[in-house]
Amino acid sequence: MGSPAQSIWHTGNMPQVYELEIDGFQVTVILKSVKNMYLRVKPPQAHVEVTAPYYVHQKDIEKLIRERSDWIDTARDRILLTQSQHTNPNLLSGWTPAKEEKARQILESTVPRLLSRWSTVIGRQPTRITYRRMKTRWGSCTPSTGRIRLNLALAFVPEGLLEYVLVHELTHLYERGHGEGFRNRISGYLPDWRQKRRALNSYGSY
Repeated sequence: MGSPAQSIWHTGNMPQVYELEIDGFQVTVILKSVKNMYLRVKPPQAHVEVTAPYYVHQKDIEKLIRERSDWIDTARDRILLTQSQHTNPNLLSGWTPAKEEKARQILESTVPRLLSRWSTVIGRQPTRITYRRMKTRWGSCTPSTGRIRLNLALAFVPEGLLEYVLVHELTHLYERGHGEGFRNRISGYLPDWRQKRRALNSYGSY
């Protein structure tokens, strides 16, 4: 069912349901006899759902999603991470010297190629990139020094996800936090960055 052009008025009791895409989020909107808008992120697939009065304006729903985008991202990541812990082995398990060396070789042959492309696009060059085993993060960046650290486990995920992490950290050379400036900038580089970030959750608890 299509979305309303401006607002919907309804005199019956049947809820009306439609889908919206707002800033990369697929949102199910349920119009029913309620007084306020309610935002939920529902397991198991971390689907975004808004329940709203029949007469609500679509622009108000869009405003709600944009204002709560950080909360939505956090809630979705938490749910998807919990799901992944039940269905996928953690890439950090079973490390041996041979596995670590293989990971380094893969990253050392892949990252320079990706960096050559993206440092030109982004206009920033890290002073140094190092690879290490990290228990809680895929990567990190210290903007003051220009140093980027990447998780060795990235050697064993699809290259597109490694690319996302590299672009994410390069973006931090402009934007320290994850606020609107960061989101706008990385969306310009990788419009599907949210999907890529969530895909990482299928590879373990990071």
